[in-house]
Amino acid sequence: MGNEGTIATRRSREPIVLKPVPRSPWITLHRYLGLVAIPLLLLAAVTGCVLSFMRPIDAWINADLFAQPLAAAAGKPAPDVAPLVDRFAARHPEWVVRGFPLAVAETRRIVVDVDRAAGLSGPPVDQVFLDRFSAEPAGTRFSKAAWNKRGAMELVLELHAHLLAGTWGRWIMGTVAVLWLIGHGIGFYLTFPLKRPFWKGWKRSWKVSFRSMFAKFMLDWHKASALWLFVPLTALALTSVALNFFEEAYAPMIEAAFGDDDHVAPAGEAKDAPLDFAGAVAAARAHAVREGIDWQPASVLANPDEGTIGVTMTDDGTVNYHRLGPIYYYFDRASHAVVETYDPYHGNRSLAGYRLLYPLHSGRVGGNVTILLIFLSGLATAGLCVTGVYVWWKKRKSRVAARRAAALRRG
Repeated sequence: MGNEGTIATRRSREPIVLKPVPRSPWITLHRYLGLVAIPLLLLAAVTGCVLSFMRPIDAWINADLFAQPLAAAAGKPAPDVAPLVDRFAARHPEWVVRGFPLAVAETRRIVVDVDRAAGLSGPPVDQVFLDRFSAEPAGTRFSKAAWNKRGAMELVLELHAHLLAGTWGRWIMGTVAVLWLIGHGIGFYLTFPLKRPFWKGWKRSWKVSFRSMFAKFMLDWHKASALWLFVPLTALALTSVALNFFEEAYAPMIEAAFGDDDHVAPAGEAKDAPLDFAGAVAAARAHAVREGIDWQPASVLANPDEGTIGVTMTDDGTVNYHRLGPIYYYFDRASHAVVETYDPYHGNRSLAGYRLLYPLHSGRVGGNVTILLIFLSGLATAGLCVTGVYVWWKKRKSRVAARRAAALRRG
């Protein structure tokens, strides 16, 4: 009994050593999955990094539209946005307002999404930029993807999402995301040591020696960057798969799991005057208080075809996708009643499932900190593509030489 106890104690103190298993098939699979995915994965990584700062870049390259001349302020406080847009809509019936943000700095013009009124024609326009103080139009643009500065950021977005190729492009990018996810998981496994104590050996995979030869440095960087950013990279890969196959797989899965939880209410009797934008903002603020929600109106969405005005509510009153994004209240313009509510935080589980994807994928789920983390993950993904190709190229030479030597020996 004493000897058995001693043996058991010694065994418990021995370091963990994993038994060697064949790794060549996994290395080969990781190699070729990566080589197939790398061209488009690199494109997605670079464009994704740019999209992390989509709005400020768009405002910078189109400063002639976004920037409010300082002379217009003349020391006056900026008026509330909603009454200004009401004034614009009344003065310019040639435009149908579709939406606008409510938190607009004094140094920025108000960006209003519009359609032309029925029966009117002209150059394609979907945004009007209003003077921050007078609500007079100061510029227009067509913001859809184009090879010019007006549509440059939308072009980057569509290139990132579906290669400018519609559904087929989305499926291709989804397939690349699946290959990336599988290769990423295999790569994680390949960092495990098999011939030395596990924790001591695995610790080395997390380190990069800047004194190593360049080839060794590139291999170390390839492994270590993937390990340090394993969680955000996995989140990016998973959400990429879900977003690209949203209609085909993700949405049906959420519907099957949670059903339809939308809250729709009857409109009620019509009021004497239709609801305007300023009234909708005030009504949304009051409705949130009644619901016990301490959030602020962030933007307005108008749907003239359905006769509704929507107001988005966020934690800080700016258009953002913190956590699961905004709460939406839709009001009937005739009766002023709340007719639809989209709230992923209070029982609407299907909406929460849908909303989970974009904040995670873009990094907006936690504000600037997580946006920076996703930006760094995009840089790391681009780095993994470059280092992966380099490691493959260096090792390919030795593999080719070994095959030639073996062929000569057989000959």
